Amino acid sequence: MNLIRTFYPVGQGAFYTERHFFNSKEFTVVYDCGSTTLKKKKFEKKIKSTFTKDHTIDILFISHFHADHINGVEILKEHCDIKRVVIPLLDPDAKSLVKAVNMIDNNYLETELIDNPGDFFAGIPVITIGNANIDMEGAGIDLEGDRLTISEINTSTSVSSGTVFSPLQGVEWLFIPFNYKQDERKGEFVDALEKYKLKLTDIDTIKKIKKHENLIRKAYNEVTGDLNGNSMALFSGKQAGNKDDINTCFHHHHQICCCCNYMRCCRSGCLYMGDIDLTQRGIVNDLTGKLKRVFSSIGTLQIPHHGSIHNFEKSILRDTIRCAIFSYGTTNTYGHPSDKVISEVIATGNIYPRLVTEEQHSMVTQWN
Repeated sequence: MNLIRTFYPVGQGAFYTERHFFNSKEFTVVYDCGSTTLKKKKFEKKIKSTFTKDHTIDILFISHFHADHINGVEILKEHCDIKRVVIPLLDPDAKSLVKAVNMIDNNYLETELIDNPGDFFAGIPVITIGNANIDMEGAGIDLEGDRLTISEINTSTSVSSGTVFSPLQGVEWLFIPFNYKQDERKGEFVDALEKYKLKLTDIDTIKKIKKHENLIRKAYNEVTGDLNGNSMALFSGKQAGNKDDINTCFHHHHQICCCCNYMRCCRSGCLYMGDIDLTQRGIVNDLTGKLKRVFSSIGTLQIPHHGSIHNFEKSILRDTIRCAIFSYGTTNTYGHPSDKVISEVIATGNIYPRLVTEEQHSMVTQWN
């Protein structure tokens, strides 16, 4: 086996891993680590049953800073040996937004990772991805140009959105992150705050948020959809033309079912979406355009924001995608996943939706 990719059953949240084997050496990747469905102790056991003590995590990608995507990172950091972290750049306004949402939605009060990721990770190199410049023409990324070997980065640094990373020298696999700044719903929220004579600078600390909590809740309830300033998508895969296939295995009614016939031709690449808002003007064109030279290697798509109707645009569904991952908690109050989104995925005729909840039998594993 060269790759084992797992979408873990953590309910409302995200915890995904890739275990690559390059020349018999394991290279471990984690994309997000959070859950607001599982209690802290249960989630801690989930992490510790996934990795032995001091297991090396070569890269931790954090898509964004909502509690359901980061509230397990502290446990992961204490239990494992994290070598490098990749995060999206946040401006002060985006930090205020995410702190307000975390407290109001989940009473999550931790802010050090948001405000001072360097201090939070204490000596671990943090690679910050700048905001994407949306290109309506969809110019493709130059894959033949300079690549950064992520395993050789030993100090914290900032790089552009769309930077091409190789895990190790001489390895074909690529990681390409995109940090999209999402301002449309932020504008709605700012306008709603103004009705109550508040600005984003009035809610940039937990203390201030607590002081104005009732008014902030009223303003927040006037926003349609997800309030998130930034979210980082990630391509993980090989260049187009490489026809590596990957098998997908899922549990069904407590019995293992391998989609050998239907999923055998699923390409090995994956596009992780975090909570990206695909309805924002230009994002789908920009993302698919910049990835035009690798998109045909993508067989798996993580549907953004737990299948929310407010974040999905069906034009992201391309011919080679065969597996669509919906991660959500069965008792969530947001209406995730949207029946409309699931129907649009199924209606393509060749994409198989996998619903990953907090139930153990919903876990999805891929391998080649």
